[in-house]
Amino acid sequence: MSSQQPKQGGGKRNRKGRGQKKQEDVKQAGKGPKKDTKAQQQPKAAAKKAGDKKQQQRKQKEKVSTGEGRKRKTTKGGQTKGQQAIDIAQQRLELIIRSKYQNPAKTEPTKLESQICQFLVDLEASNKDLKHHLRHLGIVMVREIAITPTKKAIVIFVPYKQHARWQKLQDRLVRELEKKFSDQEVLLIAQRKVMKLCQIDPRTNAPRPRTQTITAVQNAILNDVVYPTKIVGKRTRFRVGGKRLLKVYLDPKDAKDIESRIQTYETVYRKLTKKNVKFLFPRYVI
Repeated sequence: MSSQQPKQGGGKRNRKGRGQKKQEDVKQAGKGPKKDTKAQQQPKAAAKKAGDKKQQQRKQKEKVSTGEGRKRKTTKGGQTKGQQAIDIAQQRLELIIRSKYQNPAKTEPTKLESQICQFLVDLEASNKDLKHHLRHLGIVMVREIAITPTKKAIVIFVPYKQHARWQKLQDRLVRELEKKFSDQEVLLIAQRKVMKLCQIDPRTNAPRPRTQTITAVQNAILNDVVYPTKIVGKRTRFRVGGKRLLKVYLDPKDAKDIESRIQTYETVYRKLTKKNVKFLFPRYVI
Protein backbone atom coordinates (compact mmCIF):
# COMPACT_ATOMS: atom_id res chain seq x y z
CA MET A 1 0.00 0.00 0.00
CA SER A 2 2.78 2.31 0.83
CA SER A 3 4.24 1.78 -2.62
CA GLN A 4 0.99 2.84 -4.43
CA GLN A 5 0.48 6.16 -2.63
CA PRO A 6 3.37 7.99 -4.20
CA LYS A 7 2.18 6.70 -7.60
CA GLN A 8 -1.20 8.29 -6.98
CA GLY A 9 0.40 11.62 -6.04
CA GLY A 10 2.56 11.55 -9.12
CA GLY A 11 -0.51 10.91 -11.29
CA LYS A 12 -2.17 13.99 -9.95
CA ARG A 13 0.84 16.06 -10.70
CA ASN A 14 0.99 14.63 -14.19
CA ARG A 15 -2.65 15.45 -14.68
CA LYS A 16 -2.05 19.00 -13.54
CA GLY A 17 0.88 19.30 -15.84
CA ARG A 18 -1.15 18.01 -18.73
CA GLY A 19 -3.94 20.48 -17.93
CA GLN A 20 -1.53 23.39 -17.85
CA LYS A 21 -0.04 22.26 -21.13
CA LYS A 22 -3.52 22.12 -22.69
CA GLN A 23 -4.30 25.62 -21.42
CA GLU A 24 -1.00 26.94 -22.78
CA ASP A 25 -1.68 25.23 -26.10
CA VAL A 26 -5.17 26.78 -26.17
CA LYS A 27 -3.71 30.22 -25.38
CA GLN A 28 -1.09 29.83 -28.07
CA ALA A 29 -3.75 28.62 -30.47
CA GLY A 30 -5.86 31.67 -29.59
CA LYS A 31 -2.92 33.99 -30.11
CA GLY A 32 -1.98 32.35 -33.40
CA PRO A 33 -5.20 32.93 -35.29
CA LYS A 34 -5.42 36.52 -34.02
CA LYS A 35 -2.10 37.29 -35.67
CA ASP A 36 -3.27 35.64 -38.85
CA THR A 37 -6.48 37.71 -38.93
CA LYS A 38 -4.51 41.00 -38.70
CA ALA A 39 -2.27 39.98 -41.56
CA GLN A 40 -5.31 39.02 -43.61
CA GLN A 41 -7.16 42.26 -42.78
CA GLN A 42 -4.33 44.55 -44.04
CA PRO A 43 -4.48 43.49 -47.73
CA LYS A 44 -8.29 43.62 -47.58
CA ALA A 45 -8.21 47.21 -46.29
CA ALA A 46 -5.72 48.18 -49.00
CA ALA A 47 -7.97 46.61 -51.63
CA LYS A 48 -10.96 48.52 -50.26
CA LYS A 49 -9.05 51.81 -50.39
CA ALA A 50 -8.02 51.13 -53.99
CA GLY A 51 -11.63 50.32 -54.87
CA ASP A 52 -12.85 53.52 -53.20
CA LYS A 53 -10.31 55.61 -55.17
CA LYS A 54 -11.42 54.04 -58.46
CA GLN A 55 -15.05 54.76 -57.64
CA GLN A 56 -14.20 58.40 -56.82
CA GLN A 57 -12.30 58.76 -60.11
CA ARG A 58 -15.26 57.30 -62.02
CA LYS A 59 -17.63 59.74 -60.33
CA GLN A 60 -15.35 62.65 -61.18
CA LYS A 61 -15.22 61.54 -64.83
CA GLU A 62 -19.01 61.31 -64.91
CA LYS A 63 -19.26 64.82 -63.47
CA VAL A 64 -16.83 66.14 -66.09
CA SER A 65 -18.73 64.51 -68.95
CA THR A 66 -22.21 65.45 -67.76
CA GLY A 67 -21.55 68.71 -65.93
CA GLU A 68 -19.88 71.98 -66.86
CA GLY A 69 -16.80 70.28 -68.28
CA ARG A 70 -13.19 70.58 -67.39
CA LYS A 71 -12.18 73.80 -65.79
CA ARG A 72 -9.86 75.77 -68.05
CA LYS A 73 -6.79 77.37 -66.65
CA THR A 74 -7.37 81.02 -66.02
CA THR A 75 -4.87 83.85 -65.82
CA LYS A 76 -4.67 86.58 -63.22
CA GLY A 77 -7.26 88.67 -65.02
CA GLY A 78 -9.75 85.78 -64.98
CA GLN A 79 -9.44 85.13 -68.74
CA THR A 80 -8.38 81.95 -70.46
CA LYS A 81 -5.53 81.77 -72.94
CA GLY A 82 -8.00 81.54 -75.83
CA GLN A 83 -9.81 84.69 -74.70
CA GLN A 84 -6.48 86.49 -74.35
CA ALA A 85 -5.52 85.54 -77.91
CA ILE A 86 -8.89 86.82 -79.20
CA ASP A 87 -8.45 90.11 -77.32
CA ILE A 88 -4.93 90.58 -78.74
CA ALA A 89 -6.18 89.89 -82.27
CA GLN A 90 -9.05 92.36 -81.77
CA GLN A 91 -6.66 95.05 -80.51
CA ARG A 92 -4.35 94.46 -83.45
CA LEU A 93 -7.25 94.78 -85.90
CA GLU A 94 -8.34 98.04 -84.26
CA LEU A 95 -4.80 99.42 -84.59
CA ILE A 96 -4.70 98.50 -88.29
CA ILE A 97 -8.06 100.19 -88.86
CA ARG A 98 -6.91 103.23 -86.90
CA SER A 99 -3.73 103.45 -89.01
CA LYS A 100 -5.90 104.12 -92.08
CA TYR A 101 -7.14 107.34 -90.50
CA GLN A 102 -4.30 109.82 -91.09
CA ASN A 103 -5.68 113.14 -89.89
CA PRO A 104 -3.19 114.99 -87.64
CA ALA A 105 -5.81 117.59 -86.60
CA LYS A 106 -8.35 115.03 -85.26
CA THR A 107 -7.65 112.07 -83.01
CA GLU A 108 -10.92 110.15 -83.24
CA PRO A 109 -12.68 109.36 -86.54
CA THR A 110 -16.41 109.70 -87.08
CA LYS A 111 -18.69 106.73 -87.58
CA LEU A 112 -18.62 107.06 -91.38
CA GLU A 113 -14.84 107.46 -91.43
CA SER A 114 -14.35 104.35 -89.29
CA GLN A 115 -16.66 102.37 -91.58
CA ILE A 116 -14.63 103.34 -94.64
CA CYS A 117 -11.35 102.54 -92.85
CA GLN A 118 -12.67 99.11 -91.88
CA PHE A 119 -13.88 98.50 -95.42
CA LEU A 120 -10.40 99.31 -96.77
CA VAL A 121 -8.83 96.87 -94.30
CA ASP A 122 -11.30 94.13 -95.26
CA LEU A 123 -10.68 94.77 -98.94
CA GLU A 124 -6.94 94.62 -98.37
CA ALA A 125 -7.25 91.27 -96.56
CA SER A 126 -9.65 89.66 -99.06
CA ASN A 127 -8.10 90.86 -102.32
CA LYS A 128 -4.52 89.84 -103.09
CA ASP A 129 -4.23 92.23 -106.05
CA LEU A 130 -5.03 95.30 -103.93
CA LYS A 131 -3.19 94.20 -100.79
CA HIS A 132 0.18 95.61 -101.84
CA HIS A 133 -1.33 98.92 -103.03
CA LEU A 134 -3.67 99.55 -100.08
CA ARG A 135 -1.16 98.71 -97.36
CA HIS A 136 0.27 102.22 -96.96
CA LEU A 137 -2.74 104.25 -98.10
CA GLY A 138 -5.00 106.18 -95.74
CA ILE A 139 -7.69 108.85 -95.60
CA VAL A 140 -7.78 112.30 -93.98
CA MET A 141 -11.52 112.89 -93.65
CA VAL A 142 -14.90 111.96 -95.12
CA ARG A 143 -17.73 114.35 -95.88
CA GLU A 144 -21.31 113.48 -96.79
CA ILE A 145 -23.09 115.92 -99.13
CA ALA A 146 -26.80 115.81 -99.97
CA ILE A 147 -27.47 115.97 -103.72
CA THR A 148 -31.24 115.45 -103.63
CA PRO A 149 -33.60 114.53 -100.78
CA THR A 150 -33.11 110.84 -101.67
CA LYS A 151 -29.53 110.90 -102.91
CA LYS A 152 -26.22 111.61 -101.18
CA ALA A 153 -22.56 111.73 -102.17
CA ILE A 154 -19.57 110.62 -100.09
CA VAL A 155 -16.45 112.73 -100.61
CA ILE A 156 -13.26 111.07 -99.34
CA PHE A 157 -10.28 113.36 -98.79
CA VAL A 158 -6.94 111.57 -99.12
CA PRO A 159 -3.40 112.81 -98.30
CA TYR A 160 -1.90 114.93 -101.07
CA LYS A 161 1.27 112.81 -101.29
CA GLN A 162 -0.77 109.62 -101.76
CA HIS A 163 -3.17 111.06 -104.32
CA ALA A 164 -1.28 109.70 -107.35
CA ARG A 165 -1.42 106.16 -105.94
CA TRP A 166 -5.11 106.53 -105.09
CA GLN A 167 -5.89 107.54 -108.67
CA LYS A 168 -4.42 104.27 -109.99
CA LEU A 169 -6.99 102.32 -107.97
CA GLN A 170 -9.83 104.86 -108.13
CA ASP A 171 -12.06 103.08 -110.66
CA ARG A 172 -12.05 99.81 -108.78
CA LEU A 173 -12.30 101.31 -105.30
CA VAL A 174 -15.19 103.58 -106.27
CA ARG A 175 -17.11 100.60 -107.64
CA GLU A 176 -16.55 98.57 -104.46
CA LEU A 177 -17.47 101.48 -102.19
CA GLU A 178 -20.65 102.25 -104.13
CA LYS A 179 -21.68 98.60 -103.77
CA LYS A 180 -21.29 98.88 -100.01
CA PHE A 181 -22.97 102.30 -99.69
CA SER A 182 -25.98 101.90 -101.93
CA ASP A 183 -27.70 104.99 -103.42
CA GLN A 184 -24.55 107.03 -102.73
CA GLU A 185 -21.85 108.14 -105.14
CA VAL A 186 -18.22 108.21 -104.03
CA LEU A 187 -15.61 110.82 -104.99
CA LEU A 188 -11.90 110.95 -104.12
CA ILE A 189 -10.26 114.36 -103.66
CA ALA A 190 -6.77 115.26 -102.46
CA GLN A 191 -6.46 117.30 -99.27
CA ARG A 192 -4.88 120.61 -100.30
CA LYS A 193 -3.89 123.68 -98.33
CA VAL A 194 -4.57 127.30 -99.26
CA MET A 195 -1.83 129.60 -98.03
CA LYS A 196 -2.96 133.15 -97.22
CA LEU A 197 -0.83 136.23 -97.81
CA CYS A 198 -0.76 137.00 -94.09
CA GLN A 199 0.99 133.67 -93.49
CA ILE A 200 4.10 134.75 -95.41
CA ASP A 201 7.07 135.48 -93.13
CA PRO A 202 7.96 139.20 -93.55
CA ARG A 203 11.59 138.56 -92.61
CA THR A 204 12.19 136.26 -95.56
CA ASN A 205 9.44 137.67 -97.81
CA ALA A 206 9.45 134.41 -99.76
CA PRO A 207 6.93 134.11 -102.58
CA ARG A 208 3.83 132.03 -101.96
CA PRO A 209 3.82 128.64 -103.73
CA ARG A 210 1.65 128.74 -106.82
CA THR A 211 0.03 125.41 -105.93
CA GLN A 212 -1.26 126.86 -102.63
CA THR A 213 -3.19 129.77 -104.10
CA ILE A 214 -7.00 129.74 -104.13
CA THR A 215 -7.21 129.59 -107.92
CA ALA A 216 -4.80 126.65 -108.21
CA VAL A 217 -6.51 124.70 -105.42
CA GLN A 218 -9.98 125.19 -106.92
CA ASN A 219 -8.80 124.11 -110.37
CA ALA A 220 -7.21 121.01 -108.85
CA ILE A 221 -10.45 120.18 -107.02
CA LEU A 222 -12.32 120.49 -110.33
CA ASN A 223 -9.96 117.97 -111.94
CA ASP A 224 -10.32 115.59 -109.00
CA VAL A 225 -14.12 115.73 -109.05
CA VAL A 226 -14.42 114.65 -112.71
CA TYR A 227 -11.51 112.16 -112.68
CA PRO A 228 -10.91 109.94 -114.72
CA THR A 229 -12.71 112.04 -117.35
CA LYS A 230 -10.60 114.78 -118.91
CA ILE A 231 -11.61 118.43 -119.14
CA VAL A 232 -11.61 119.55 -122.77
CA GLY A 233 -12.41 123.26 -122.33
CA LYS A 234 -13.62 126.02 -119.95
CA ARG A 235 -15.63 129.18 -120.40
CA THR A 236 -16.69 131.82 -117.89
CA ARG A 237 -20.03 133.53 -118.42
CA PHE A 238 -20.66 136.89 -116.77
CA ARG A 239 -24.31 137.44 -115.99
CA VAL A 240 -26.20 140.64 -115.32
CA GLY A 241 -25.52 141.72 -111.77
CA GLY A 242 -21.90 140.53 -111.73
CA LYS A 243 -22.56 136.81 -111.17
CA ARG A 244 -20.26 134.31 -112.85
CA LEU A 245 -20.96 130.86 -114.22
CA LEU A 246 -18.14 128.50 -115.08
CA LYS A 247 -18.88 126.20 -118.02
CA VAL A 248 -16.71 123.10 -118.12
CA TYR A 249 -16.64 120.88 -121.22
CA LEU A 250 -15.86 117.23 -120.62
CA ASP A 251 -14.60 114.56 -122.98
CA PRO A 252 -17.62 113.31 -125.01
CA LYS A 253 -16.17 109.78 -125.08
CA ASP A 254 -17.26 109.30 -121.47
CA ALA A 255 -20.70 110.88 -121.93
CA LYS A 256 -22.62 107.61 -121.46
CA ASP A 257 -20.81 106.70 -118.24
CA ILE A 258 -20.84 110.15 -116.61
CA GLU A 259 -24.17 111.61 -117.70
CA SER A 260 -25.96 110.36 -114.57
CA ARG A 261 -23.25 111.80 -112.28
CA ILE A 262 -23.16 115.38 -113.63
CA GLN A 263 -25.58 116.69 -111.01
CA THR A 264 -23.36 115.19 -108.29
CA TYR A 265 -20.26 116.88 -109.73
CA GLU A 266 -21.95 120.28 -109.83
CA THR A 267 -23.31 120.06 -106.28
CA VAL A 268 -20.04 118.81 -104.75
CA TYR A 269 -17.95 121.49 -106.46
CA ARG A 270 -20.41 124.22 -105.35
CA LYS A 271 -20.30 122.99 -101.73
CA LEU A 272 -16.50 122.87 -101.63
CA THR A 273 -15.64 126.11 -103.48
CA LYS A 274 -18.90 128.15 -103.31
CA LYS A 275 -18.77 128.66 -107.07
CA ASN A 276 -21.40 127.82 -109.67
CA VAL A 277 -20.33 125.41 -112.37
CA LYS A 278 -22.06 123.68 -115.25
CA PHE A 279 -20.70 120.55 -116.95
CA LEU A 280 -21.35 120.11 -120.66
CA PHE A 281 -20.31 117.83 -123.50
CA PRO A 282 -19.18 119.64 -126.68
CA ARG A 283 -20.60 118.66 -130.03
CA TYR A 284 -17.14 118.36 -131.50
CA VAL A 285 -13.53 118.52 -130.22
CA ILE A 286 -10.85 120.41 -132.12
